[in-house]
Formats: sequence, structure tokens, C-alpha cells
Amino acid sequence: MPPREAAAGARDAMPPREAAAGASDAMPPREAAGGASDAMPPREAAAGARDAMPPREAAGGARELMDISGIESSGEERKKKRKRTSVDSPSLAITDVAGPSLATPDVASPSLATPDVVTRYCRARGSKKLKVDNSSVTIPSLATPDVASDSLATSRVARRGVATPRVATPDVDMSAVTISADASSAVPGTSTSDNATDINISGVDSVSDRNISSAIKRVSLLKKVTHKVSENFMVFMENTNFDLILSSVCCLKCFSNNIVFTFDHHHLETTVSAYCPECKNNVFVMKPRVHKDMNVATGRMVYAEMCTGGGYASFSRRTAMCNLPSLSFKTFSKYTALITDASVQSCKQIMAESREVIVREYGKLDIVPDPSGILDIDVTYDGTWHKRGHHSNLGIGVTIDAVTKLVIDYQIMCKFCFLCTFFECRLKSKKISEEQYEQWTENHKSVCCKNFTGSSGSMEAEAAILIWQRSLESNLRYKTVVCDGDSSTYKGLVELNNGAGPYRGVQVVKEECINHYSKRLKNRLTNLVKSHYNEKELKTGKKRKQFDLKKGMLTDFIIDKLAGYFQKNLRNHVDTDVVRMRNGILASFFHCSSSDTNPQHHLCPTGPNSWCFYQKAVAANITPPSHNTMKVHFQLDPAYFKEVHDIYKELTTDDMMTRCLKGRTQNPNESLHQRIWSYCNKALNRNKWQADFSASQAIAEYNAGYERSCLDIPLGFGRSLVTQRKLQAMDKRMQRKKPPKSKKRRLAMDTSYEPGGH
Repeated sequence: MPPREAAAGARDAMPPREAAAGASDAMPPREAAGGASDAMPPREAAAGARDAMPPREAAGGARELMDISGIESSGEERKKKRKRTSVDSPSLAITDVAGPSLATPDVASPSLATPDVVTRYCRARGSKKLKVDNSSVTIPSLATPDVASDSLATSRVARRGVATPRVATPDVDMSAVTISADASSAVPGTSTSDNATDINISGVDSVSDRNISSAIKRVSLLKKVTHKVSENFMVFMENTNFDLILSSVCCLKCFSNNIVFTFDHHHLETTVSAYCPECKNNVFVMKPRVHKDMNVATGRMVYAEMCTGGGYASFSRRTAMCNLPSLSFKTFSKYTALITDASVQSCKQIMAESREVIVREYGKLDIVPDPSGILDIDVTYDGTWHKRGHHSNLGIGVTIDAVTKLVIDYQIMCKFCFLCTFFECRLKSKKISEEQYEQWTENHKSVCCKNFTGSSGSMEAEAAILIWQRSLESNLRYKTVVCDGDSSTYKGLVELNNGAGPYRGVQVVKEECINHYSKRLKNRLTNLVKSHYNEKELKTGKKRKQFDLKKGMLTDFIIDKLAGYFQKNLRNHVDTDVVRMRNGILASFFHCSSSDTNPQHHLCPTGPNSWCFYQKAVAANITPPSHNTMKVHFQLDPAYFKEVHDIYKELTTDDMMTRCLKGRTQNPNESLHQRIWSYCNKALNRNKWQADFSASQAIAEYNAGYERSCLDIPLGFGRSLVTQRKLQAMDKRMQRKKPPKSKKRRLAMDTSYEPGGH
């Protein structure tokens, strides 16, 4: 009979629960839950199973073991797609995962009637609330060996905070997994919460593990600091509602309800006083919490404004829109100075700990300090500016370890000070005397923002010199530096100490960033094309440039493709040798410039699996197709061909290829630059103190994560449960492994638009 009639007859012959229970002994849980998958299509089988029972009951037979009659299921919910719904349940924290095996042949066992199964069931059915007894539940084996892979099991267990049967493998024993359902364990001194499960990353043994994100690799190297979490939170309400609450207060002495309340506003805080006129008694006085000359509520608001990249104007507008009293500019500056000092001190502490971690990680690679206690390390260095062009007043140079990707040191360069300019104008207008100006200048030197005089482009080299000169204070020697093609930084380091370098007897070695190095080819070819042109006079009398090399099909598209092939060959030949890397690069050049009369495929890989169509045809003993069918193809005059070939030879010398063999990039520096300027808006004018906060806060977050770098503890505000949950969620998002972006594919163009098309 047809599959649907067979399925209908099977459902009429026996109850669905017995049919599912009998099938579960003979087949895996997915087939048992779905019914006879060989006899009917999966949609009909799923429809029949949904009318009789929930799908999880068919796999586990758990309905007879627990009372779930209060959970309703409607037809509209069944039609919805599977979505993860939040369950208002106690905090779940994975404490230990270890063991050899997770699989058992018996899935429909009474062991499934555990609180976490109820949690997963209610999540699947859309339940909003769930009560679980405050006890520690040990989950036995839950799934069969043929369910999923080890990496999927690990990621889902860490992401969802519970052990699910569908993510098990025979390589992990879930009998050692303990899930704590104690709601009170998330408050005192712990870092777990309902929304963000505490991910154990102590198992990261090597910084070269590619199955985890680079953020987890960095954060796992530093010590995890836990703070006592408070359940206190801020209340934002109108004064009329607050008056309504206070109207029910009576005097404890005379029990009179004729209480007089006074409100004293100071910054964003309000002091509430209650006075009884009947018995002349001060009922109570509610004062705001103050720590180190800083009101807590105001300090939190100013810190939040600084974290969003705003300034005083943005803060004043925000408080006005929230119907809150604002601050004066002087008070706002005082708060920002205190917060900046705390951020700089926290960043210095984290970087000092990072240097200790670097020494330990290099020891694992059998690289130890010399007899004087100084360790030679490899670093990446790059500079960033507040403004594009050559008129930026702010520049930052950052040094990052090439092995651990931890930030070691940074330097901020500034060539403008507002106060210096202001007093110079007052001196010119004769509002102050020269003696007063000199006295002010002497007192202002220690806090002046201006620490550099020169062009904006030379900030990067000057910052590198200062960083290298103080590196020995940390017992580190930056012997190998990865930087871009700009030689001003490396040249400035080499010329220190009369050409002896920053370390006198030890030479600093330069390596190339392969991302920047491939751009050299593009720039050189583009400049070559622009240098060969003829001026053609038009009928209007104007002259137009005609580039000779573009006639030979060396267009911008071809140049971009050649630069892409150049970079790809650099990546494909990492950790090989100079000859193989050079031959791979030159093979792409000769391949694209070949013709039917002059094929140049001697450097292309041979054999039937070669990417070269010519070598593939030779291996198959067939006639190669015409070179005119190639997508990337150009033909040049012999003189122009020699110039292009000379560019390739200059970029593939032994010295340059040696610098690219390790395949290192400045991607960590570029990532940090984006994080720095997110705290310091490039569209607005900023001074050195704002750049200090931006750089220190971004570096602390980059090395240690959001939870460790938050300043609520150093500032004395205290860590609240609301803040803890948000910081853990931000850390989880930062540490997530980003999938590689897919390339954008262009649609095939109509051939009628091609040259010679019809």
C-alpha cells in the first residue's frame, strides 16, 4: 500500500507511545521519535507523531515519569520554526567535563526524568517558567554513539549550559558532568548568571589551537579574577511616584503621618530627609553613596558616557532627555580624570601580567631568557592616527607579541595642548604678563598634553623609538618586529645610538606583513601604468591621457588579480623555503602573460591535478585550449613586459622572501585599532587624556576581556548582578569563533555587453 496508508494503519493498530517505545529498543532515538521512516515520508511521520505525543517523549518515554500536564501545546506553536526560548530557571554552571564515553544503547530509560530534561522540554514547548529543586543533579549517559561530532558536542554544551542527547559522542563521558541548579549560587562572589554561562577555558593548552577563537586564546592565558556580586541595582523613577511611596511613612516616635520631606540634589544623586514637626524628630536621612570624592551614581553615568565615546555635550543632552540634573564642565572633567587614571592603572597591571605570561609561553617553546634575564621575543608593531591625512594631532603606536597576541606596550603621541594655546593667546593679547606666563608654564609641564613636535606621519616612528628604549625595563627585547612596508619605523630604530640600534650589540630584525607586502605589487604596477601615457587632443581642445599599458590589457582588474595571486602564494608557501615561494609567485605572472605563440608555464605545477590548464592538458596528452580564453590574461610589448618583470624580481629577492616565510600579519594591531577608536570618536576633536582612556580601556579589554577590565571595582562602585550578566554576555560574544566570510560572487554579465558582442 502507499506510505501514507501504511502509516495511518500503523497508527490505528496500536497506541503511539507503545509503538515509539517498541521502536526505541531496535533503532536510534531519532528514528524512534520519527516513526517508521522507511515506510512513510518524514513529514507525514512527524505529523502523526505530533498529534499523539511530543517528539521528546517518543525518544525518552519521560511523560509517565513526570507531571507535565500544565504545559499546553497549540496548533500555532507546532507550526512555528524551532527557536531557542529563554527559560526562567536557576543558574546552571558546568563544573567538570571529563571521561572516555558518553554513549549507551538504552536511551528510553528512567534516568531521563531529571530537572535538566524538564528544562529542555519546556524550552522546546515554549514554557516561560519552570521550578526545579535546588539540588545538584548528576546526568548519566544520555545518547547513542552515532549522534554528533566531538566539536559539536563541546560547543553546544558550552553554549546552552546543559547536556543534550543530540550532541553526544563516544569520546566524552557525561556521567562526570554535574549541573548545579542552586539559584543562590550565582550571587555571592561567583561569576555565573542565568544569561551567560561561565565557560571553562582552562583547558586551552596551546595558543596554536585553531579550533578556538583568538580572543579565548588571549583571555585564557591570564588569571581569571572573580569579584563579589551584589544584588543592588539602580532605580530610575519620577519624583511623583517617589512622593507616593513616602506618603505612607509615619514617625516611629509619635506615629504621626504628617512627615515633611526635603530633597537636596547634588550632581545626579538626591539626599532625602524626613522630619516630623509634631515631635521635632528627624525620621531618616538617605544619603548617596560616595567613594573617593566620587558619587557612585554620577560616576557610573560618566563612565558609561566615556565607554560610548561621548563627551560633555553628549552627556548633558542625555541627562536632559532623561529629565535628570546635569553637571558642570568642571565637575565632568574631574570625573573623567579620575576614571582615566583608574583605567591607565588597570591597563598597566594587565600588561604587566601579560608580560609574565609571555615569558611562560616562550618557555614552553624552549625559548628562555639569557643569563642577564632578558628574553628575546617577536612582536608586531603598527601605528594609528585619530584623523586621516597628515593633519592628525593624535597618534598611537602599539606593540603586540607575535606568539600570544597579547598587547605588551603602547605610546600616545600628541602635538596639541588646548591650555597652552589658550595661555599663548592671552599672552599675545597682553591679558597676562610674561612672568605670569612663565610661571604658569613651569607648573603646567607635568600635565601638558603636548609631548611631540613634528609631522603627523613621523609619530609612528617616534612612538616606536620610545617603546623600544624602555623595553629592557620589563626584561624583554623586541628582537624581531613585523611592520608594514613603510621603512621609517625600522630605519628610526636602526639609527638609534649612532647606528648601533636600540640594543647596541643586538640587531633588530624586520619581517614583512604579508597583507601589506602584497599591496606593494599593486602600487608599483599602478604607478607604472600611470607613468606611460600619451596625450590625445580632443575636438573640444582638451587633452586626455591614454595609457599605453592598458592597451595591453594591464587594467585595474588585472592588477587587482595579480596582487591577489601574489598574496595567495605568500600564504600557501609559509614555512617552506625561499625558492618555492618565489617560483610560486613568478608562476602566476608568467601564466597570466603567456600566449599561444609563447607559452610560459615552466614554473606552473605539473600533472593532471595542476591548477594550470596548460600543464593539465599536457599531462592528458591533449591539445591545450587557447590562452585567449583565460579570464586573467594580458599581453605587453617586450619593453613594458621587462619593466613588469623587474618589479616582480625586486619584490621576490632572497631578503624579501625570507621576511615573508613565517606568514605573519598585523591583523591583531588592526583589530585593536578599531577597538581603540570606538571609545574615541574620530568625527570629534579629542585630547590626549581622552586618548589615554580609549587606549588603556581597549587594551585591557583586548587582553583580559570585558569582565576583567571593567572599572566598577577599581573605582569602588561594586559589581552588581546586572552588570555581571552583561559583561559575561559581551565576553561570550567576543570569544565566539567567527566563521570565514564567503566571497561575494558577481553574476555573469550578458555577452552582448562584451567587446565584439552582438
